Amino acid sequence: LGPGKAFDTDQYFIVCCNILGSCYGSAGPESLRPGYDENNPESHRNISPKIPKNKQNQPIYGIDFPDVSVRDTVRLQLLLLKNELK
Repeated sequence: LGPGKAFDTDQYFIVCCNILGSCYGSAGPESLRPGYDENNPESHRNISPKIPKNKQNQPIYGIDFPDVSVRDTVRLQLLLLKNELK
């Protein structure tokens, strides 16, 4: 990726989409829940025992993370192409 390379940015406008829920995406089941300070273990004390936690006892989405299908991802990519990248 870059000028003169296989994906030449001097010739092409390159768009890469994250896949929500993927281990390569922006967020997934193992992601920390927002609203908790990962650097402050004291902020984890009042967390409901029902909320999933990682090995460091930090609150994560776990099974509460929404199901995201391939169809969902492709639909969002198509909407991006049709509506945002005119």
